[in-house]
Amino acid sequence: MSEPYDVAVIGAGGGGLAAAARLAKAGKKVLVLEQHSKVGGYMTSFQRGDYTFEVSLHAMDGLDDPGGMNRAAFRALGILDKVKPIKLDPMYRSVYPDFTLDVPADAGAYQELLKEKFPAEAKGIDELFENQRTINRAMQALIGLTGEERGKSLSTILFHPWIFWPVIKYWNATLSEMLDDFIHDQKLIAVFTQLSGFAGAEPNRLSAIFFSVLWNSYHLGGYYYFVGGSQSVSNALAEVIQENGGEIKLNTLVTKIVIEGRKAVAVQTKDGSEYRCRFLVSNANAPDTFFKLIGKEYLPADYVQKLESLKIGLSAFQVFIGVDHDYRDLFPKSHDLMLNVTYDQAENFGYYDRGEPEKAPFAIVNYSVVDPTAAPAGKNVICLTSIMPYDWQDGWHEKESYAQYKALKEEVARTLIRRAEAFVPGLSSHIEVMEVGSPRTMEHYTLNPKGTIFGWDNTPEQSMMNRLPQETPIENLYLAGAWTFPGGGQSAVLSSGLMAAQKILDKDHK
Repeated sequence: MSEPYDVAVIGAGGGGLAAAARLAKAGKKVLVLEQHSKVGGYMTSFQRGDYTFEVSLHAMDGLDDPGGMNRAAFRALGILDKVKPIKLDPMYRSVYPDFTLDVPADAGAYQELLKEKFPAEAKGIDELFENQRTINRAMQALIGLTGEERGKSLSTILFHPWIFWPVIKYWNATLSEMLDDFIHDQKLIAVFTQLSGFAGAEPNRLSAIFFSVLWNSYHLGGYYYFVGGSQSVSNALAEVIQENGGEIKLNTLVTKIVIEGRKAVAVQTKDGSEYRCRFLVSNANAPDTFFKLIGKEYLPADYVQKLESLKIGLSAFQVFIGVDHDYRDLFPKSHDLMLNVTYDQAENFGYYDRGEPEKAPFAIVNYSVVDPTAAPAGKNVICLTSIMPYDWQDGWHEKESYAQYKALKEEVARTLIRRAEAFVPGLSSHIEVMEVGSPRTMEHYTLNPKGTIFGWDNTPEQSMMNRLPQETPIENLYLAGAWTFPGGGQSAVLSSGLMAAQKILDKDHK
């Protein structure tokens, strides 16, 4: 048994790393335990030959100065000078059968472009963008109450209470219900809600406020990538932890949270070690945290009921391709093409839910456009990504042979490559390296149930403050990551880690 730590953190995903970095910078003795061979969770990359493949990041939001919510977070975490952000403009290209739009990074320019394309909806567009800006101010103030700048946030709340009216009005609304108050053209709605794919739910199920926070942070706070991808952010956080005396143990699976007198006091690992701690942050998925590492017998009945009632979000299917050809000229304005077969978002998400790769929306991302370190000169790293359910084809032939599972993965990959060749001619003939990731792959590497990339599904009933709070019924145990407030996505999990850390610091100073 080791000497006790101030804080032990289970999991080195973005939320766990952020919590650990903040606490280590505050002088706490911190231990991070990660089951994988590297830090990052979904904020990571992997190497195959000469190619470096980004696992998840299309772009990071909110790094503008001033105005970017993430910029303050990066500064608080001590990583602003350790990463190399690249601002992207336009943000992405939205492609439909008869319509293509390069989406400007500047919200005002985007607003004017939409009015030019949809003049009959000009008034509604103006009102919608004003609504988004107001929600942005309100949510920045609410989220800011949990951090170092709470005084500024409290002042905003006290002297500008009117900014909370849209948040109150749409708190339990779906995105479709909110948009009905402003715009009605189906094509415009599809274009405006393109980023709903980043939230994993169609507009008629997606939380209006969660989407607004996501949309606002990109459109009002900046759209960025990093040299070295999201792994560079994870590595920077790990560096901060270690520079401030923290420890990170990789390949170390936590198997039990030790409870004494309704307090979390230690963790046990697969190799039989036990680490005592005064506080504990779990960045592991919530179902495993409570049902595998703790046990229902330690939890209030209503908390167990809530956990069992929450629905898990969708996963993804990805084809990581290293090509011996330079396709950057086909991506003249953006590295990210978002492809759709219809303007009906419910129909688009129906293709996701049913696992129809021949029709489901997907993205073609050429990372070599924005990151010259991803591939050698004259070669490119291209990723094809589509949301995909875990339960499709009986859990991707989970109970069948590995050969059947592999054949299914390859079939879906070939389908996406064939579709991509309409935009990237000859892609299949230039492949040097290819890896395919299914929902089962996501589950294997991250231990997230059903390979979810979102945590809980982002419906109004499960989003924002309707998600699990950082505090838990177990004293001194806190949550960080996609399963807790404010939700899934890289910027959201970083915020969740900062919030968990701040709650520990507040309690420790009482």
